[in-house]
Amino acid sequence: MCGACGESGALEHCPTCRERFGDTFPLRREKWSVGKLWDVCSVAFQREWVMLSVATLISLGVSFGAQMLVNLATTIGGSLDSVVLTAVLAVVGLVAQQLVQGLMQLGFLRVCFDVLEGGRADLARLFSQMNKAVPYALTMLLLFAISFGVVLVLALLGILVAAVLGLSVSDIPGAGASPQAIRDAVAPFLGVLGLAFLVLVGPLTYLLLPLYLVQPELAFNDTPPSPVEVLRRCWGAARGQRLSMLGVGFMTGAVMLLGLVLCCVGFIPGMALAQMLIAGMYLTVRSPWADASESSRG
Repeated sequence: MCGACGESGALEHCPTCRERFGDTFPLRREKWSVGKLWDVCSVAFQREWVMLSVATLISLGVSFGAQMLVNLATTIGGSLDSVVLTAVLAVVGLVAQQLVQGLMQLGFLRVCFDVLEGGRADLARLFSQMNKAVPYALTMLLLFAISFGVVLVLALLGILVAAVLGLSVSDIPGAGASPQAIRDAVAPFLGVLGLAFLVLVGPLTYLLLPLYLVQPELAFNDTPPSPVEVLRRCWGAARGQRLSMLGVGFMTGAVMLLGLVLCCVGFIPGMALAQMLIAGMYLTVRSPWADASESSRG
């Protein structure tokens, strides 16, 4: 295969094979690295960076509008001098805001998939995921239940460890005590928390990393699977890939941080590039040679 067909070594299969199998993304879970992912995503990003930045601005604008509606609902409840109504409007508004932001995030990932597979950044695709409101909400509820369970288990473990060590919150002096006395009383609790973090950071990272793929999984499939099936697929995709996925996570964080340092000049493109990396990672680890019978493409 010549350099033109292989895009200077970036692709392993010729254009005929890629077209035959509907496969235009060059990386596969069997053989990839964080560096290769960066090369592929950065090239695709440079080709469509203007429209991707515009898509980021639109997504942020919609999210900001949703936040304004939440504030308006809370203000209306407060003006009616009803605590119950204020609380109900605040909860409903918050749920609606999270749902709108989540669906826009799915739309942005869909745009990224198109670009990574050789297409253009079509801004209309930002709003192509609104029909997934119910599957998205159910999946997020399942994730919330799992997260709540994890936090509850950690809290119970913390209470158990504190009891074994003879620590009690009642041992912490009141506000009238000297700063030194308060520090001496709080120090054992901080030590327990630090030790728990060191012990649990590995297992928690192992368990939570597959959740990084939940939104891409929902965005990729035109007909989303059930919430349980979404988690099953994400867990399977992450099998044997966690270390590389963690590296991508650090890379996206670095891109966002660099964009923040560059303020308005780089923040918006940085967000777009970070989403491209996440979308590219999903396309890489999900499966080799995507089978059209496995899922209906959006």
